[in-house]
Amino acid sequence: MAKIKQIIAYEILDSSGFPTLGGKLICDNGIEVEASVSSSSFFHKFSAYQLKDGDEKRFFGKGVLQAVYYVNNLLGPKLFGVDVKKHEAIERWLIKADGTKNKQTLGANTTLLISYLLAKAAAKDCLLPLYVYLNQFYHQVTSEKIEIKKLPTPVFNLISGGKHSENAIEFQEFEIIPSSRFSFTQCLQMAVEFFHTLKTIIVKKGAIPSLGMEGGLTPLLSGNIDALELLKETATQKHITLGLDLFFGIDVAASYFYKNNHFIIKDRPKPQTKEEFFSFLKLLAKNYPILLLEDPASFDDFEYWQYLSSNLPQEIYLAADELTSGNKDRLLQTIEKKAASAVVVKPSEIGTLVETMEFIALAKKNNLTPIISHLSSETNETIICDLAVAVQADLVKFGAPSRGERVVKYNRLWEIEKEITTSPNN
Repeated sequence: MAKIKQIIAYEILDSSGFPTLGGKLICDNGIEVEASVSSSSFFHKFSAYQLKDGDEKRFFGKGVLQAVYYVNNLLGPKLFGVDVKKHEAIERWLIKADGTKNKQTLGANTTLLISYLLAKAAAKDCLLPLYVYLNQFYHQVTSEKIEIKKLPTPVFNLISGGKHSENAIEFQEFEIIPSSRFSFTQCLQMAVEFFHTLKTIIVKKGAIPSLGMEGGLTPLLSGNIDALELLKETATQKHITLGLDLFFGIDVAASYFYKNNHFIIKDRPKPQTKEEFFSFLKLLAKNYPILLLEDPASFDDFEYWQYLSSNLPQEIYLAADELTSGNKDRLLQTIEKKAASAVVVKPSEIGTLVETMEFIALAKKNNLTPIISHLSSETNETIICDLAVAVQADLVKFGAPSRGERVVKYNRLWEIEKEITTSPNN
């Protein structure tokens, strides 16, 4: 039995160079674990509240010393002597202590740090790999028992646009998705080779292969179709069969270029009506092997989401990110209106593992595919990899196979694959 001796929080820098929360949990039996929480400059109004200091004289107001204080002086001391295996009860206590729907009191970053630390410490105390412990914890929280059989298929962001880059295109991510029949090792090798081949093609065309916030390449392009053509050219050069071995995904992030009831994109000479933009999306689906479309409509336009859901090819995952933003009430609306077929899940937008698992279970129960995702401003924390395996998510989004905070997550999945493959139970 491991009892909590001390929880220590501190500031670290995320991949955008601004403070976020890191921490350590020490048990009386010598167990020590560390964790950190990702951040973002783009948290949506429906997401759980991220506690920032707001002191403009320090890190432009983005410091998290208040959250550090809450952990070190208010919450941590109250947990002294508590068995880490009371993980769920502690998280329920944190939720109650906050007392708001969106973590307005304590901050989702504060509660999630403690949640992560508890999970890691409990897994160690149980002598279990973290993904196995989280699998058992998911069963405890949701009553749904899942057998660990596979790894999720990664969605690799190879070209970045929109708010994640400084280039001219509006769509936020252009992704490749290897066929689910491939092992994770095969998926990763394909993506790494594809990324470097794409980079070489971009250089040969005289463009600068700079990187965006999530590691994707950001060449200066004249339109969104140009990005898809680059992916297509790379696949041809690699002799990869599109639509069989490899598919494309797009994070449209339409809210950022939807103005006055029109979509403004460089691919078209004038602002597009909803009908015209739908025709454009249909054209993309016809000419390219699109498997995933994320946020192709504004977050406040359920009616258009419903229209897209009813009229886009059914084999395309229509994924809600900003539409739900980790908010259970928004997820319920999405389910009721049948507005999407997949939902992006980011624990940092929710605030605890318990609530994240309840969110995932609700989505799965209503035939929405959960996509476990990173954030734009990440750390080297890898617990979302273990979570994705634990809940047997079909898809994960960790960015490009470049930049350390993204690569560390792919390496963790690679490590888990080796463990699962060599396990005597498999």
